Amino acid sequence: MRIHPRLFITFLMFLQCMTLQAGALDETSAAKPQILRQDSITKGYEPLAVGDQTIASAYLPQTLGIPRGAILLLHDINEHIDSAAIGILRRQLPGYGWNTLSIKIIRFTEASEQEPPATEEGAAVVDEANSAEQAETDEAAATEAENTPADNENTETADTTETAEPAEPAEAEFTAITTAQRLDAALLKLQQEGHENIVLIGQGAGGELALKTLNETAVPVAAVIMINTGELAEGTSMTETAIPILEILGSRQQDTIKQAVLQRQIQMKTEQKTNYQLRQVNGAAHYFASSSRRLTNLVHGWLYTQFFEEEDAP
Repeated sequence: MRIHPRLFITFLMFLQCMTLQAGALDETSAAKPQILRQDSITKGYEPLAVGDQTIASAYLPQTLGIPRGAILLLHDINEHIDSAAIGILRRQLPGYGWNTLSIKIIRFTEASEQEPPATEEGAAVVDEANSAEQAETDEAAATEAENTPADNENTETADTTETAEPAEPAEAEFTAITTAQRLDAALLKLQQEGHENIVLIGQGAGGELALKTLNETAVPVAAVIMINTGELAEGTSMTETAIPILEILGSRQQDTIKQAVLQRQIQMKTEQKTNYQLRQVNGAAHYFASSSRRLTNLVHGWLYTQFFEEEDAP
């Protein structure tokens, strides 16, 4: 069977193209991990000093040229300094004149302050890590016991009367940084920068933490924004707060969270608290993935109305 010369040439050209494409794919694959590592770097990452230790934080200065104030952002449980609504707001609000600081929170309740500390770089979920660590410790102890020879009854007396070597000094006990210390350090940093308006924004459990902080800090806080925050713990209330409070609720949030927010709204209306407002973002779930710009505009607009609308009026 004879192959037409033109078809043969076409086939050779096709093989050459496929070879070149394969080489390009190999180069792209080799470079991909580096690209991922570059993208994973948190913009504005800046460890925050707390005593003689540091915690993970991210700080971005305002880029508007007109300073509006500073915002401390508190993430939800099992999240980090650049996740969900916190990540959106900390990156977008500097364009509206706000300096943003997001800090890593490990413990959200007083009871959990007694638990072993989690790492700053890891996720906030520590139960699995603690279980794995305990299992590893138990396994190591069992292995050591198996490999240690039993005491010999015929051991010479000289062996038992050897002078013991002096024990090595115990390592200094690690002191975990409490949540209150983290918040104090962050708020003090913003206060020392001279910001007139300092705002707390928290998502989920971070919203409740922001509310609690009002009664525990000596730094003046101008406003609080709570995003998709569920039922508050016993003893935590917003009715005694006089500063402006905004609650933001995504329409696609869990029913339990919706009910908690609506109950707070009813309570604030019943007690005629005019410093409270509730805004809903239609179509938004926990991460606000498709509503990031609406979320930022809502927060910016509310803050502008609270602090600058009268000043900028002609």
